[in-house]
Amino acid sequence: MSAINLKIGQNVIIHPSTEYNNVEFGDNIKIAKECTVIGSENHKVKIGSGSIVCMYSIIDASQADIILENNVTIAQQNVIISHWNVSESSKLYKLFRYREAPIKIKENTWIGSSCIIAPGVTIGRCSIIAANSYVDRDVPDYSIYGGNPAKLVRNISPKDFE
Repeated sequence: MSAINLKIGQNVIIHPSTEYNNVEFGDNIKIAKECTVIGSENHKVKIGSGSIVCMYSIIDASQADIILENNVTIAQQNVIISHWNVSESSKLYKLFRYREAPIKIKENTWIGSSCIIAPGVTIGRCSIIAANSYVDRDVPDYSIYGGNPAKLVRNISPKDFE
């Protein structure tokens, strides 16, 4: 796949097996093997400086923007998708809160392995999403969420970062 509509900062390392387009990369970013990081002409993926996307992850902003602020870690096998593809003629179509909506993952956040981040979610800064979680609601700053659906496990004290 040819990489199109890109803005690439300094020291950005992208494994050659990764597909990407319509992305703005900050500085000092690593994207591992077999990832898909795509936007569209009207919707971008923005990845802040110091961020890491581990292998086999999918970030799909083809229908609404996805922003990863600085120093975000996305562990392996995550799906971060800003739209659901459910047939409009299906009765299930009415069950989805958002069909397409932006996603924002704020600075210094870690998304554990094999999570799904649903459309319309904002994950607060300095937060952790436990492995194998499904996040369909906003997550506040300084918190740990986990499960399906993800729920508060505990809060993190900002003093832990001093």
